[in-house]
This record gives sequence, C-alpha cells and structure tokens, in this order.
Amino acid sequence: MQKALCLMYGESRQYVYSDRYIIVGDQLDFGHIRFTSIMKLTNFQAIYIAQTPEPSPLTIPQQGKEGVNLLGASWVPFWQTIVWLVFWVFIINYVNKNFSQQISSLFSALIARIQDGSPIKFGNFVELDGPPAIKNQQVSTATSEGVNGINVSENLHEKVLNYQKNSTGICESIYLIHLAEVIVPSTPEKPGLYRVKIWLEAYSEDDFNECDRVTYRLHDSFKNQIIATESPQNQFELWLNVWGEFTVIAYVERKNQEALWLTRYLDLPGRPPG
Repeated sequence: MQKALCLMYGESRQYVYSDRYIIVGDQLDFGHIRFTSIMKLTNFQAIYIAQTPEPSPLTIPQQGKEGVNLLGASWVPFWQTIVWLVFWVFIINYVNKNFSQQISSLFSALIARIQDGSPIKFGNFVELDGPPAIKNQQVSTATSEGVNGINVSENLHEKVLNYQKNSTGICESIYLIHLAEVIVPSTPEKPGLYRVKIWLEAYSEDDFNECDRVTYRLHDSFKNQIIATESPQNQFELWLNVWGEFTVIAYVERKNQEALWLTRYLDLPGRPPG
C-alpha cells in the first residue's frame, strides 16, 4: 500500500471523489470526464490536496459546430417575409370569399348601364349624354343644330374635303378636345361601339369669341363626311357614334382673322382597339 497521495487542484486538473474512489480528470464537459484515471482511496494511507493560488473557473468548451438559431437576429427578415405572405394570402382569400359576388355584380351593372346609353360624368366638367339620335344610335353624327349640322356651300365642302391643298400654318391658341365612352365593348371577333364628343376650346376668351364657324371632316367611312356648326354657346360641339379611331379635321372660320385648320386624333377607351 502506498503511503500518501498528493493531488494538485488547479487549471488543468479537476477531481471528483466519493468515500471510496477519486476520479482524476483533465476537463469536465457537461458532466462527462475526459482522460480520467480512477484510484481507490483505500490504496493510500493519507491524501493531500494542494490548491494553486488562484484557481481558474472550469471552462466548458464550446461545441465544435453551433446549432442554427431560428430566432436569431439574422432570421428576422425571413420571418417578416413569411408573416407578410401569410397576411396577404389571408386578405385575398377573405375578399374573394366574402366580396367576389358583390364586385362581379357591380361590374355587371356598370357595363349594362353603359350599354344602355346612360350618361357618364367625368368630374364636374363634361357629361357624355348626347343628342337623342346619338344616344339611340340612329345616326353616326350630330351637332347642336341637328344630325346634319348646318348647310355647307359646295365651295366650302370641296375646300374642307381636300384640306391638304388648302391648310397652312399652325395655331396653338385654339384647339380641339374630345371625350369618348364605350357603348358596346369590343371583342376579338368584332369592334366595339363608342360615343365621342368633340368640341373647340381656346387659351383665352377673346380667341374663342373670334371663332365663328367650324366645319368638320370625318373618316371616309362616314356617309355624312363633312358637317359644320355655328354654335359657340355649345363650343361648336360634334357628336359621333364610331367603331374605330381616326383623325378628325376641323376648318375654323374666324370673324376678323384668317381661318384655321385643326386636327384631333380620336383615341378610344381600352385602346389599342380590338
């Protein structure tokens, strides 16, 4: 039997003992002892334990590979994205489940109203109502004076019809405006039907008051291709029922100045046309 056992307690060695055994280990790792030796206490007459002046606390080694922390700061954008996706999927499903029938009914009622020729307001400015003959689709053209406008002399008719030979210069102070609405929507098989209002405007009241008469030249497909109006109180308006886009030509006669040639391309809702 050995007489004595001297043990050093410090940074590199740790001890676990009971009434019969003492376990010497280089490190303790979560209760697991590495590189240990076991000695029976009964093999020694005496046991001495010496402690280093400043023993270091036991350092528990880190795992070789850290686990993935799904709640860490680096995962915050990912979880935010997931939450937003779930939120919008819920909103879309809720709206589709509870309001799809109401939305469909609203659009159906709006289309039916347009097809019936009901007027449409654009803010507080223009209401596309139109003369009865235009609303009932009995004619393709109309002014404030009627479906044929006012009488046009043969000379003026020829002049406006062949405007390319007579038009000169450019005017920016007087111009044409138009609005259009869908009467019958277009389909892949056939074009739609549109109601169009054309009228004259000017930068100043003096410029507008100088205008005396407007003669319009329409597309070659119109039976009444030349139509004129002398209605400044209605801004020399012209109403059309059309199925396609084209450029309208306007010959504007003025009281004390040379006549003007104006053009306006009539683009339609839902363009390009089907």
